[in-house]
Amino acid sequence: MKLTTEDYIHILETCEIKGHDEAILRILRYIELGYPVMLYGPPGNGKTTIAEHILSYIGGDEDESSFLKIEATEGMSEYQVIGGFHPLAMSGNAELAKEFMYKDGIVTRAIESGKNLLIDEFTRAPSSAYSGLFLLLSRDTLPLEYKETVIKKPEGWVLISTANFGDEGTFKLSNALKRRFVPINVGYVSSATEKTVISNITPDLDPEVENAIILFASATRSLWRRDRSIPQGLSTDGVIKMARYCELAMSQGFDAKSVFVDAAFHQGTIIADETDPHSVQLVQELALKIAEDM
Repeated sequence: MKLTTEDYIHILETCEIKGHDEAILRILRYIELGYPVMLYGPPGNGKTTIAEHILSYIGGDEDESSFLKIEATEGMSEYQVIGGFHPLAMSGNAELAKEFMYKDGIVTRAIESGKNLLIDEFTRAPSSAYSGLFLLLSRDTLPLEYKETVIKKPEGWVLISTANFGDEGTFKLSNALKRRFVPINVGYVSSATEKTVISNITPDLDPEVENAIILFASATRSLWRRDRSIPQGLSTDGVIKMARYCELAMSQGFDAKSVFVDAAFHQGTIIADETDPHSVQLVQELALKIAEDM
């Protein structure tokens, strides 16, 4: 796939997720080189939105109809990914059995329809679900045993996946499968970028509360990086939710400190380990300390 300088600029300028220009540039370069990419990093920082934005543009249509998408789950198997015999193939009704002889999986449908593919939350499914995909990425061919045929990976076909490595409820990828993707980190954006984002989204928010939210986010990320005392730092999505909540509550007459603490406690419960009282207490004490200085 050949992308022009104008393509790069347009994708960067029109992406609603800000602060990840370097990651987006890396993604586009590897796509242009023909490699499948895996966007990984803490949840809530825009991996899926970035992937959808890129796939929509390179698919020639500014909406999601230009590519196919599946969200991986713990119960996903090769049936959903590649395909196989449909349960109704065993129906006693001959016509029904014929109509539902087999069902193509998302990868097969994407290739046969000429559409690119996004596999979201890739590590939510076990590696066994991707055995057929492994063959496709290794040999550029995909045997469909249930159809007794082989299909080839089209020239310029784009595959993007997203993953939260080490997140609760995710599976460990086999090294062989992981090597088939180029990993691109989509981490936490800078405080300056988030300040700009929430200033645009919540223009009436008290600047003192805005600064407190940014400080709370930065502090939680430091805790996560330093010793993993909490499972994750506050995401950009969490920052936006806090800002919107505070702006609304303050417009209803509530004071700045109480609404900040309220919002911080809500988001703190999300990023803390709810089964560990110390983890929850840690983020709550952090919120209270920031509120004292407001």
